Amino acid sequence: MAKIPYLYRRNNIYYFRLRVPAQLRASLKVCEIIQSLKTESRAEAIPLALRLAASVTVTLNELKTANRGCISHLEVIGLANDSARNDGTTICSIGAISSLDQSQSTVPLLAHLVDDFLKRYDPSNKATLTKLNATLPIFVELIGNKAINQILQADVNSYFEEVQKLPVRRDAKIFTGMSFKEIIAANTGSCIAEGTFKSTYRACVSLFIQWATVHYKDQGFPDLSVKGGVYRGVRAGGVNKQRSMKLDELQTLFRHKQMERYASNHSTAHYYWLPLIGLYTGARINEICQLNPSTDIVLDNATGIHYFHFTDDGETISGVDKSIKTKSSKRIVPIHSKLQELGFLEYVAKIQQAKQKILFIEWEPRNGKASANASKWFVRYLAKIGLSDETEGGRLSGFHSFRHTFITWGIANKIADIFSITGHEVESVDGFEKISAVARGYWTREITDNILAKQVAIEKFDYGLDFYRPTL
Repeated sequence: MAKIPYLYRRNNIYYFRLRVPAQLRASLKVCEIIQSLKTESRAEAIPLALRLAASVTVTLNELKTANRGCISHLEVIGLANDSARNDGTTICSIGAISSLDQSQSTVPLLAHLVDDFLKRYDPSNKATLTKLNATLPIFVELIGNKAINQILQADVNSYFEEVQKLPVRRDAKIFTGMSFKEIIAANTGSCIAEGTFKSTYRACVSLFIQWATVHYKDQGFPDLSVKGGVYRGVRAGGVNKQRSMKLDELQTLFRHKQMERYASNHSTAHYYWLPLIGLYTGARINEICQLNPSTDIVLDNATGIHYFHFTDDGETISGVDKSIKTKSSKRIVPIHSKLQELGFLEYVAKIQQAKQKILFIEWEPRNGKASANASKWFVRYLAKIGLSDETEGGRLSGFHSFRHTFITWGIANKIADIFSITGHEVESVDGFEKISAVARGYWTREITDNILAKQVAIEKFDYGLDFYRPTL
């Protein structure tokens, strides 16, 4: 999860934090301005932090030129209040409580536009909204929270030149507490790849500029373009791509003594079941980890088929924001007979009895993801059993390799419907050729209408592997 400027978490509560300019530290008697945002929700905290940053930045700029004596930092941060979390309510002007007799600019600041855009963006498109929340605050920091009529095309071009210098893992400990500008300056390792630059950073700024041009042109938002966003790094697209696993690697993974220990104890069974589900569904790790055992693992009464329902709807636990990558990712996948033979439904029944709202409660959510800690565990497990492969363009370094394995196996064995099982967008449906968007609009379909065909496809995934039997 990307680091957001002005935002950090302590004891599950999000806080606003902004570094005080050097020339004001003596009068404010602090190096940083910190304010509790009084929320555990990252989605709520991001716009709150952006609004507060806009107001505090204005006041600090006014203080630089006001020739005032000492002023309490409490006077600057006292504006954050509970009503700021309500829709349509903004944090009061910092300038008002600092008693500076200066008129406020009528031209909105960039952070205000970003905040407005994020609030208005379609909440059902969670995957894109997550990217926007992660990247647009970086845009604000690198360009500067300036009045929108002061933003130049050169600023946008400069942003693209700088943002592509971000490290692959900017959440590494070495960068803790740094601003994005400081992270870029400190990075001496690999930078983000071309695909990430284009599909995330440039794409998100493009969406924002298109929206701002429509909604704020009359208030001075300039004509801007992302065409200057050219990748100049050395990491070609696909260098982080993972590969499918070979049969001997799968056998090593599932027959390792450590996996036997996981299987022998119900308290460690989540380590056992997660890779198996990935192998027999090709699902993304977060799709699996956020499953609600009571509502997302379902019996179809008409056919008697048990299935996974991968969706961003439904009840979950605090700290998890259910999400799917695309609209086609919302799907059902029949539960493979091998999973049932090994006792998966009995495992789920015990979880349902405990009234758990995610499948693997043992992994604590982080940054809205049920899978964050599970993903880290699997990376460590691959390394521990000697399967990690860091070859660029063909890595074996994470859970996503199961998705590659599933698709590669399906294509090699000419199994139909694999892309509807994995949730990829396809142009043909149920044997029909390309179907237009208009035609799709006339089509009424229940979620389980093709469950029998999917079950036939799923059962063809026979890897010929031996698995330890878990303690139930």
